[in-house]
Amino acid sequence: MKRILIMLTIFFNFLTFSTEVNIGVENSWPPYANEDGEGISSDIVVKAFAEVGVKVKLHVFPYSRIMEMTKRGELDGCYNVMRDKTTNSEFIFGSEPIIETTASYYHLKNSPYKEKLSKGDKVALMRGYQYGDEFDENKSSYDETRVNTQEQILKLILRNRVDVGILADGSAKFHLKRLKLENAITKGAIHFKLKVFLAFSKSKERSEKLATLLDLGIKSLKEKGIYQSLLSKKKKGQESLAHSH
Repeated sequence: MKRILIMLTIFFNFLTFSTEVNIGVENSWPPYANEDGEGISSDIVVKAFAEVGVKVKLHVFPYSRIMEMTKRGELDGCYNVMRDKTTNSEFIFGSEPIIETTASYYHLKNSPYKEKLSKGDKVALMRGYQYGDEFDENKSSYDETRVNTQEQILKLILRNRVDVGILADGSAKFHLKRLKLENAITKGAIHFKLKVFLAFSKSKERSEKLATLLDLGIKSLKEKGIYQSLLSKKKKGQESLAHSH
C-alpha cells in the first residue's frame, strides 16, 4: 500500500508541472562536485530525480553564484546547501539530505591539535558556505579569509597565512592526496556534522512539489541499495569519506 501511495503521489505531480528542472551545481567541491559539476552529490541528485521521472539540466557555476541565481528564480534549485537559520529563510527544502558527512579543522602538522576555534583565530573558509548557527553567532571573534576553492584553503594553511581551515573531510582527503600534502597538513577535531541539501527557489510555484519528489527519489535509491553504492563510489581514483546514517 505504501508503494502504491508513493506512485500515486508521483503520478499526480507528473500531471501538474513539467518534469524537467534547471539545477545549479557548484564547481569546486570534489569528490562531491568537481569543476565540471560531476561527483557524488550530482550522481545522487540526477539519479534520485530520475527515479520519479524528472529530467535534470545541470548548470555549473561557483557556489555563491548558484545560490544567488536560485534566490532570483533563474534556477529551480541548487546544491550542496547546508540548512541553518539563514538558508531556511531563503529557500525551500525537502526532508532528505543529499549526503551526510563531517567537516573538521585542518592545520599544519607542527601546530597543536585543534580542539575548537579560539578568539582571534585566523580561519580560512569557502566564500558563500555555511558553517552552522553557532559559528555565525561567534564569527566576530575570528579573523576570516574567504576563498573560492578548497585548494586555496589548504594553500593558505600551508603558507601559514591562517591558523586553521574548515573543510568537509571527504573533500579535504581528496585534495590532500592530490596535492601531496598529507605529511604537511593534518585534521583536528570535528567542527560539525554536515548535512547538505538541494535548496529550491522560493520564487517558483512548483518548488514544494519538487522537494517532495526529490525526497521520494532519494528514499527509492536507499530502498534499492543504490544510494550507498553512490556514496562509496570512487571518482578518478579518490575515495570519498561520505557516509550515511
